[in-house]
Formats: sequence, structure tokens, C-alpha cells
Amino acid sequence: MPRTQRLTQAACYHVIDRGHNREAIFHDAEDCAYFLGLLARYGKRFTLRLYHYCLMTNHFHLLVRLGDARQLSSLMAGLLRSYVHHFNRRHGFVGHLWQGRFKSPAVEAERCLLSCGRYIERNPLEAGVVEEPWAYRWSSCRAYALGEPDPLLAEDPYYAELAAEPAGRQRRWREFLGGADAGEGVIRRSDWVLGEEEFRRRMQQMQPRPSP
Repeated sequence: MPRTQRLTQAACYHVIDRGHNREAIFHDAEDCAYFLGLLARYGKRFTLRLYHYCLMTNHFHLLVRLGDARQLSSLMAGLLRSYVHHFNRRHGFVGHLWQGRFKSPAVEAERCLLSCGRYIERNPLEAGVVEEPWAYRWSSCRAYALGEPDPLLAEDPYYAELAAEPAGRQRRWREFLGGADAGEGVIRRSDWVLGEEEFRRRMQQMQPRPSP
């Protein structure tokens, strides 16, 4: 049975997928760079706005918004299939690369976008890979925390409200990454929609789906 789509212009999507049996899907910098190149190509084709991302060894996170949210499945199908072709050619791999269909909980932008971006960019820190999130190369963190140019990104609109000047926004973002976040519990919850109760009810009415 096809999975019910959760479509709304008021929502962004936190897209997550991982390797089969939690095995590595990015072996080195070449794999990461190739995936990001594919993301740029498919992003242009589908008018994708990418707010935050992080590539870890065996999984990835994307926080995205589309002009037409109904295109999310087509975009991800093309992106993941194209990466599998690269991975198979380069590593002589045979079998299932991805654990299953990607997850894409809807994210209430006003309430949760910054919290979700924080969660994504803290992944390398939580995994013990780096001591500071902005030390990790394969994420959007260096753009927000240090001002490093990243042509993949459309700036998170709520990040722009942190301060009037770029240096102030970067400092506030570093502080946010290192401090506590009241929205963290909502982001960590495994669910099909991330947001306040009113948003959850509205999404349920638009695209009925049983609660987990």
C-alpha cells in the first residue's frame, strides 16, 4: 500500500535515510562530495530549498522545503538511486545500500525549524567525531556558525532573525549549538510530524494518518 503523503506549503521536511544494517554509505570525502553534487543537481531540477544538512558515515539528514511538496518522493527517489549507481561502481558493491524508504517528518517551520537545524548540525558532536559542530566538514554548520560560503544552502529564514549583523548571527548560532534547547525533545521524538499540537491537528486533518 502506498504511504500517505503529508503535503503542506506551511511545512518543511526533515529527510533522513541510513545504510542497510547501519553500514557505511559514505566511505570518504569523494563519496560525500559526490552526494552533495547530486543534491545540488536535483535541487535545481525540483526547486529545492535546503536549509540544513549533515552527512554522517552511515546516514544523512536534510532539512528541506519544496515549491511543490508533492515532488519530495520523486526528488529523493532520483537522488538516492543516482547515488547507489555511483556507490556500486566505485566500491564494487552489490545489494541493498539503503535501509529502507527515507523518513520525512513534517516540521512546523515557525516553532521547530531552528531546533531541527540545531539537532542536525550537532550530529557529529553527539557521535564524538568532533569537539565543536563547526569543525565538521560535511554539514551546513560552517556556513551558519562561521560564515563560510555554501552554495547548496538557502539561508534558514529564522536564522536571519538572530541578529542584525552576520557576525552576530554566527555568534548566536554557535551559542545555540552549545547550549540547551527547549525544543530538543520534540525533534528527537520519532513521529511523522514535528510541531505544536495545533500544527499536528492541522496536518492530521489535511492528510489523515493514524498516530504512531
